[in-house]
Amino acid sequence: MAKTAKQHKVVGEDYLRTAKQPGAAHRFPYPPQMVWNALLDAKAWSEWLKAIERVEWTSPQPWGVGTTRTVHVSGGNRIEEVFFAWDQCERMAFYFDRTTLPISAGIEDYTVRKAPGGSELVWTGKASAPLILGWVITKGLTKGIASGLPDLEKLIASDPERFGG
Repeated sequence: MAKTAKQHKVVGEDYLRTAKQPGAAHRFPYPPQMVWNALLDAKAWSEWLKAIERVEWTSPQPWGVGTTRTVHVSGGNRIEEVFFAWDQCERMAFYFDRTTLPISAGIEDYTVRKAPGGSELVWTGKASAPLILGWVITKGLTKGIASGLPDLEKLIASDPERFGG
């Protein structure tokens, strides 16, 4: 039986400022455009993050503020996201609009910037839920992203043309 998604609080920059800054970061030996292109590649997400089964962009291109996306994660869960910040090739941030997760709010922010020898991706995220569950979910998100970023680097290295190299 499919799980029912629940509506969550709409959050944005103020909520993001209450998250641990940064949650995870990784230096890439690639220009920012290649890392950005990997973030736009729906199939890539399931290749570098173990918990993600499938990503679907649910808005037509060009993507930007207001874009929607659905992420299918392990355990039959899904997250319906709405992007509230979008600076092409630099930053994308979204809140969890509806999910099957036991949370009341969630947010993620991906910032890609030039760095010596390539670029750096900085991720910040947070989830709120009753008692300590929000902290546990936030910690799991952070651990998943931090451990996945080296796999994202390997994925880009395995097929640089796919990501604009």
